[in-house]
Amino acid sequence: MRTFTNPIVTSRDAADPWVVFKDGWYYLTATLDPEGGLWVWKSRTLTGMEKAARVKVWTAPKEGPQSRQIWAPELHFLRGKWYLYYTASDGTDRNHRHYVLEAATRDPQGAYVDRGRVHPDLDSYAIDGSVLQAPNGRLFWLYTTGSLEIAPMRDPTRVSGPRVAIARADRDWEAGWVEAPQALVHKGRVFVVYSAGHSAKPHYVLGLLTHTGGDFLDPKSWVKHPRPVFEPYTGPEGAVHTTGHCSFTTSPDGREDWIVYHAKDTTTGGFGGRTARAQRFTWGANGVPVFGRPVPSGVPITAPSGEAG
Repeated sequence: MRTFTNPIVTSRDAADPWVVFKDGWYYLTATLDPEGGLWVWKSRTLTGMEKAARVKVWTAPKEGPQSRQIWAPELHFLRGKWYLYYTASDGTDRNHRHYVLEAATRDPQGAYVDRGRVHPDLDSYAIDGSVLQAPNGRLFWLYTTGSLEIAPMRDPTRVSGPRVAIARADRDWEAGWVEAPQALVHKGRVFVVYSAGHSAKPHYVLGLLTHTGGDFLDPKSWVKHPRPVFEPYTGPEGAVHTTGHCSFTTSPDGREDWIVYHAKDTTTGGFGGRTARAQRFTWGANGVPVFGRPVPSGVPITAPSGEAG
């Protein structure tokens, strides 16, 4: 039985990690170069990401609205093409907006074409954009303005209708802020896993929204889990802090579901020290994801099913 230990990226900070598995390859992007551009890493194994082939696929301009604070990129394969979404500003936080690049080839490490703003009509602070692809194929844009919002998409590059808030920070454990919504679809059911708290502080947790049926744009179609579903841990084998901003992937043989998230070993350092980690999660008898607790750095974890050594 092969094992590995977290973090899966050790050479540098890798906040807001996004991993997707396709055609036998894992691709990772993250907040790796926030003042320089976007990178896509490629690895045969999730646990071998530190040895991945690394390509800078987009270099930020020296000035302008896409030049600074490049955060939380996500790589999606939608309708036969790769798209790379990210948040950027001109160096002033309140000017953050969402942007999208479209791959010019079928290679996610190849050239990209700038398709501009995902939501041109939203001229106010917005970060952490992601795509929810419903079981029927419809696309929705998820993001945060401090509330979790959703809007319909006409295609992978543009929003096509009004936005709606589906969740606000109304629980004590959310500490006044919710962000980083991520769709999780399983056996026809749709969930949104989101982060709550502050990514530079120890209290950073994951919350869960469950779609109960009906219109995705109807806030009444979403129910919030009463407690965090993943949160910092301290025990005899170590501690994990600032657990959040996740993505989801599978084992190479498709038999296991895995969460990829960032966390820290200490409570100090602000935004620094957030590293990418991975562990398996399961599903409860009620069909809801069960994430367990984060595994501290250095503790052996069984490698994903079907992963070659």
